[in-house]
Amino acid sequence: MNLFKIFRRLYDEKFHWAFDSETDSTRIFNDLENFHDKALPESENKLQSIYAKVFKNNLFYLIAPILYLYLKYLLTKYTHEDYITRIIEKEMDE
Repeated sequence: MNLFKIFRRLYDEKFHWAFDSETDSTRIFNDLENFHDKALPESENKLQSIYAKVFKNNLFYLIAPILYLYLKYLLTKYTHEDYITRIIEKEMDE
């Protein structure tokens, strides 16, 4: 699982409403997948080189499922209706 697949899953689960259509989401994430495929550690493009060194190594692939679960937990926690309601009530009381 690469970084963009993690974000795609999270967006599909939590923020699917943010895209006008499914083709917009697919097009955006396909462009990001193309960037991922082109990125190599020895690339002349500095951004691609740094990305490949950090996110295309075996350690990241081992950590990726844990990162996905952690980010999913945070999204679930902070987008939960009760949590948002408590924050609004707290702000209104102050």
